[in-house]
Amino acid sequence: MIGEITRFDDATQEGVITDDKGVEYVFDLVGWRGRGLPGPGLAVDFEVRDGRASQVFNARVKQQKARRVVSMPPERELGEVPPSSVGAGKQPSGRREWPMGRVITGLAMAGLVLAGLWFWH
Repeated sequence: MIGEITRFDDATQEGVITDDKGVEYVFDLVGWRGRGLPGPGLAVDFEVRDGRASQVFNARVKQQKARRVVSMPPERELGEVPPSSVGAGKQPSGRREWPMGRVITGLAMAGLVLAGLWFWH
């Protein structure tokens, strides 16, 4: 059956699953077979035994196609001088500085140091 966890109490390790017809089934952590910990709002697939839910798994979700998202960071993240500071006597350098530039430079330096240590070892 397919349903949704409506309640789960961490202290008692018991919860309630409501199916698509509105019928509620109690389950415990021993019957949980899903990924992670159960929680309210989680869609589940389960079996009913003796009026209780057992073999409770995360519901299968159809895999979605990846979307290509292209975005540019805002101008301020590119290292440009905000318009308000241009009139305050600050001159823009005309050079853009990408936030990842420092990270890449640091990684390159670390690689050179490690290569030097390996070579001279």
